[in-house]
Amino acid sequence: MPMLGVHKRMLHQPLHGLDGFPARALLQNRRKYGRYISGGVMKNKTKKNHFSPVFANQYWTSEVSGWHYKYYYYCPYRKCVVDSQKDKGKTAWGYEFHLYSQELEDRLDSELENDSAPLYEKLLNNDTLDADERMKWGQFIVTQSMRTPSFFKYRDELEKAHGGDESYKETIIGCQWCEDNKYVACRDWIILEAAEDDFFVRTDNPVYMTGFLQNPSTTIFYPLSPKKCFVACSFIEMRFTLIGEELPFPKQEVLKLEKGDAYKINFDLIKSASTSLIVAKSDNNRVISKMNVELLGAFPQIPFMLSSAENDYAESIEIEKIIQLMSYSDGIEYPEYREYELKPFYGVEFSMGINPFSVFGVTNERLKELHPEIEI
Repeated sequence: MPMLGVHKRMLHQPLHGLDGFPARALLQNRRKYGRYISGGVMKNKTKKNHFSPVFANQYWTSEVSGWHYKYYYYCPYRKCVVDSQKDKGKTAWGYEFHLYSQELEDRLDSELENDSAPLYEKLLNNDTLDADERMKWGQFIVTQSMRTPSFFKYRDELEKAHGGDESYKETIIGCQWCEDNKYVACRDWIILEAAEDDFFVRTDNPVYMTGFLQNPSTTIFYPLSPKKCFVACSFIEMRFTLIGEELPFPKQEVLKLEKGDAYKINFDLIKSASTSLIVAKSDNNRVISKMNVELLGAFPQIPFMLSSAENDYAESIEIEKIIQLMSYSDGIEYPEYREYELKPFYGVEFSMGINPFSVFGVTNERLKELHPEIEI
């Protein structure tokens, strides 16, 4: 696969600071209101910084729903998850005030989102991306995993502990050919399609990672719409090729899920949220409402991009450090380790009769072979 000219993204070097940090300091917002000049034109500063782009969120709403989302959120005053009786408008979710500098906001728009939106559409339409497009999509996924308030909260804590500041935010966008992107681009991709009446939610940690980017066993999930979810699969670590033979170009396939599978994925997505999520109004029901209220943010997405690990042993050591940071930052004693049931996922399991998203662990076809008396 032609991916020459790869550059390192400085932000993602291993952080030795995870080995310890002093007492927590108060976070301060130093952003200022006002106007700025761009291209000789006076413009208003962007106050609402969308960490989940509107062009991506829009698939959870429609004209039929009045361009509104069903909204669930954690209320710090009531100290519980709220099933909001007030829906959110098309642009009224997935942002925080003054989350980025104006320069970064403009760069996210011009250097990332403008080029990523057409790729988003191509994936929704099951169109195959070429090598260059794969690297750009890798940049989108990697950046999306780090542009959230949740990631910033933990990174800010680490920076403050070691005399740093928020300047790291300006580097999260990277470039199309940054090295980290290849860990998305070089994996096999699966577009999961939810079964009839099943669906995916969107959380404020939109990218769900089961491990460090460099670890071959890691799987990356990113719902594209209520009906489709992008998956960058775990690497098959050993591939035998003839001398002089090139490795095959990574696959991009579509997989139709069986009934109930999407709920298994939603279980982990909801649990990995930070403080809120949206559901398409037409999909909201008693089951998903109960899941959201009971599970939302129970164990937020581990900010794997704070460090790196290339195997499961190294990963377990780094995870322990990061969870300590999360527990200290959130004032919650999280378990020392989190088990990821959706890891690894190679994308070939269904062809072998294995369904990792099913409570039975096998596909319906295989289940009928094993237990013909069961009606499915």
